[in-house]
Amino acid sequence: MTPLASLVTATEPVNLPEANLMLRSAKKGKLPVLNSEGEITCLISRSDLMKHRDYPNASMDATSNLLCGAAVGTRPNDRERLTALVAAGIDVVILDSSQVGIDVSRGNSPF
Repeated sequence: MTPLASLVTATEPVNLPEANLMLRSAKKGKLPVLNSEGEITCLISRSDLMKHRDYPNASMDATSNLLCGAAVGTRPNDRERLTALVAAGIDVVILDSSQVGIDVSRGNSPF
């Protein structure tokens, strides 16, 4: 394990060009980002920076975080899942309302 004194870290706030420069100069693959109390708030990796470069049109919010989405069904236990997703900060929810009562073998499918 790397001793704390030898760790290469960044302090909040850090932007992507600064993080990339720190990773390149230290020849490291991961850069822990610390808050003012010394707690790790995020981890920036070299592969994250390369994906950001290679996919500039990825769906991101105003702070350059990837958007997150999930599909939920219409069953009662899916309400609990939806509540947990919203509490976690989900950006997009897709409601999957499957065709109930359709039997393709009887030919009553609208498709």
